[in-house]
This record gives sequence, C-alpha cells and structure tokens, in this order.
Amino acid sequence: MTDHKPNMGTVQADKFSARMSVFAWIICAVLGWALAFTSFNTITGSNDEATITAQNEPSAEDAANMEQILPAAGNNQEN
Repeated sequence: MTDHKPNMGTVQADKFSARMSVFAWIICAVLGWALAFTSFNTITGSNDEATITAQNEPSAEDAANMEQILPAAGNNQEN
C-alpha cells in the first residue's frame, strides 16, 4: 500500500470556510437591504428638490425653428 496522508491542514483556494461563508452572507444581506432602502426612499420620497421639472416651456417660435431642422439621415421622400 502507498502512504496516503490526509490533507487536513491546507485550505482549498476554491472554497470558502464556514466563517467566510457566513461573513459573505452578512455582507450581501446588508448591501441588499441598503439598496432596497435607498430605492424605496427614492421612489416614495416627497423631497421637492429631487423633482425634476421643465423650467421653460418651448415657445411657438422655437417650435417653428425645430421644424426647419432637416433629419440627419437625409431626404426621406420616395420617388
């Protein structure tokens, strides 16, 4: 028979230890709850500073000028 020594003293690089696994679960849970809280707070927040609205509406003159702009793709008329 060959001498087979159990490899109990070395740490395998591709697996977490039990302590590191629990630590990873805790970190992921905290990050997940933080993301959920900030997302919920952003959606339901009544902060007036966070509301984005148009300050100036386009005038009739601006709308007429926009109609004069030709499309970038060129002429789109069929012959």
